[in-house]
Amino acid sequence: MKKSCKLLLVTLIMMMSLPATGQVRLGLRGGVTLGELRFDRDVIDSDNRMGYCGGLVLDLAIPVTGIGVEASVMYTHRNNRLSDGDRLFKRHYIDIPVMARYRLALPGVERYVAPLVFTGPAFSILFNENASDNWEGRKTYLSWDAGIGADVMRHLRITASYGIGISKAMSYVDREYEGDKVYGRDKHWTLALACFF
Repeated sequence: MKKSCKLLLVTLIMMMSLPATGQVRLGLRGGVTLGELRFDRDVIDSDNRMGYCGGLVLDLAIPVTGIGVEASVMYTHRNNRLSDGDRLFKRHYIDIPVMARYRLALPGVERYVAPLVFTGPAFSILFNENASDNWEGRKTYLSWDAGIGADVMRHLRITASYGIGISKAMSYVDREYEGDKVYGRDKHWTLALACFF
């Protein structure tokens, strides 16, 4: 938890230190999530289940360089099913991803389409879950995301990203043997569309 907070704080300080001459845009983002949980117990079989996400996005670009920072506050719902197919984890997060990005401006086509790549940490706060048996979601969670995308007509941004858990997303508590815990890290895809004002 302390390491997660420190990493988020350092990222935010770096974001605030960017030049004030940068271009700032605010927008709305929505999309789908494909969750893939892997655990250290044989009773779990990783499976992709569709969830969804939506929220606000702030984009700050440093003129001419193509470098920028994108920060979001997102409501995210992720689903993951156990191997027996009967039990489903439904987890609801407030996600705060802060991404460093590079946007490639190609002469002549930049007005229509501009490819980009991005990477950075995403801090998640669990506020609701529908777990199963002894499995419990962790209250805070940190992942590292990386992805590709494109700006279309300067106002739309289409992205695909993959997140890998740095901290553990869930834990298994054996009620019969106190203190026996197994932790699971979250891996997930996010496909999203943002519209900037």
